[in-house]
Amino acid sequence: MKKVPTYLKLKEEILQRIASGELVPGQRLPSERDLAEMKGLSRMTVRQALSELVAAGALYREQGRGTFVSARKMQQRNIASFSETVRQRGFNPDTRVLGFAVGPPPEDVARRLMLPPGGETYRALRVRLADATPVAVEEVFIPLHICPGLTRDDLKGSLYRLITDKYGHRIGSVDSSVSARLASARDQKYLAVPRGTPVLRVLSLYYSTGGLTLYDERAVYRSDMYEYNIRISTPPT
Repeated sequence: MKKVPTYLKLKEEILQRIASGELVPGQRLPSERDLAEMKGLSRMTVRQALSELVAAGALYREQGRGTFVSARKMQQRNIASFSETVRQRGFNPDTRVLGFAVGPPPEDVARRLMLPPGGETYRALRVRLADATPVAVEEVFIPLHICPGLTRDDLKGSLYRLITDKYGHRIGSVDSSVSARLASARDQKYLAVPRGTPVLRVLSLYYSTGGLTLYDERAVYRSDMYEYNIRISTPPT
């Protein structure tokens, strides 16, 4: 029987302690030296286990402070509202509308939404929260004909539910582009993270089941709290 590497045993032990609640989000782990002494292991073995857990998102490091247990991440697996995704992980969702206006969108947005010359959109800037913690800041552009009479107050909840329940557009698909970047000054302000923190940039275009282009969304997510799960399949022959 093949022997399990020691660092994997330590890695699994830490994961089990997190799963059981013995180690809680935000808790600082002992230093590499202390862990090595406690477990009778080399520092190299401990470092490898911790590094893999950091890479997997279970732990995170803060320079000069140590290694900590990550918060539970919300996972976006399919087309679902932010509010629904947050509730599934046991958090309470909330939305702060920071800006709302009507007017011509930027040229690239107008092209994506296939607006006619002079076409206008609702433009909203929102911060999405989970248990009062900022998770995402998003800018949304919605053509006027998609949601006639839309108000700022309408956007204090789930846009997904609003589009579906109030305006009768069933969301059928979304084209998303996901990339990593470092938090900008605006991200720092709205997400309460240090400037330069890794974040996820997600550009999405939503379509109805009937083929209408519904809205353009440009969001930045805290990578320590949110992740995207994507399935890529071989096309049918």
